[in-house]
Amino acid sequence: MHRLACLVFAAAVALFAADVNDDLLNAARKGDLDTVKALIEKGAAVEAKTPYGQTPLYLAAMSGHQAVVQFLLDKGAKTDVTDTFYKASMLDFVLERKHYAVAKTIVAKGNDKADEDLKAVADAGQADLVQAVLDKGKPSQPVLDSAYEGALTGNKKDIAELLKKAGAHEPAPPVVVDAKVLESYTGTFKTDAIPLDIKVFVKEGKLYLQATGQSEFAPKPKSPTVFAMAAYNLEIEFDSANSFTLKQGGQTFKFKKAVTQ
Repeated sequence: MHRLACLVFAAAVALFAADVNDDLLNAARKGDLDTVKALIEKGAAVEAKTPYGQTPLYLAAMSGHQAVVQFLLDKGAKTDVTDTFYKASMLDFVLERKHYAVAKTIVAKGNDKADEDLKAVADAGQADLVQAVLDKGKPSQPVLDSAYEGALTGNKKDIAELLKKAGAHEPAPPVVVDAKVLESYTGTFKTDAIPLDIKVFVKEGKLYLQATGQSEFAPKPKSPTVFAMAAYNLEIEFDSANSFTLKQGGQTFKFKKAVTQ
């Protein structure tokens, strides 16, 4: 009987914990600071998670609730959390929704991941965010150089100046690729990994790419087979005229030519 009573008590405790954790997640999403504080005092877990791995801090940050974000950070909430559905980091989601003040707070309180943070903020066009990353730590030279080249390409002069002062190197001049080689790459490429077609074509002597529903762009040739777009943190490597590997944001996709132009 004593054993049964212990089991019932344990189940009741677990049910209570689940309830307060769910309440905390909902309050953080809504930006209800008073409720968040009360639930933390009742024992709700600062690192409680949704089925997709989002924590109270993640939910508050992606919704732009600065006060809740600051409170949770002061309670020791972790910033290096990634959504398991979209595979997006907390900072990625915050920047995508243009909550720049929240992004600056996360960078300042984050876990000294200067390379990852600089890659995330470099394309946002916010010089103060770039400065916040540089104040927090020293990015590696390759990441610093890539961000600098991207800022130059995007004509983001204030950001380029900050990165130059931080030690970024001037980008190497583009490699000249034979016109016949460029023409051999033209066509429409597909991948089984994602529902996205990429059209490859040549214009004014340059190789251009255009993904479905997106604007065209001209990546910089690093060699006759490797092309990069620093502003997008993107690299494409042709292993033949009929296939290439696309690398972006830590992900790799293999594309094969489906239609010859």
